[in-house]
Amino acid sequence: MPLITRTIRSRELTTGAVIGVDRLTSCHPNPGGSPLCTPGAQPDAWHLEASDVQALALPIPARGQFGPWRPPGT
Repeated sequence: MPLITRTIRSRELTTGAVIGVDRLTSCHPNPGGSPLCTPGAQPDAWHLEASDVQALALPIPARGQFGPWRPPGT
């Protein structure tokens, strides 16, 4: 199964845009062999915890980024 998909439950996913904002509240590693903290977690990876998640009314076009980032001018 690919890690990137274009649809979920027949709903088209927005790509190439910011669709929401959140507050990064914590992060933790998940060492191999230990139980995963959530159903979608991946082993041997760092997991980010977010709060105050808010969807934007309209998508804002943006280029993809690896990891958390702030848009220019903020």
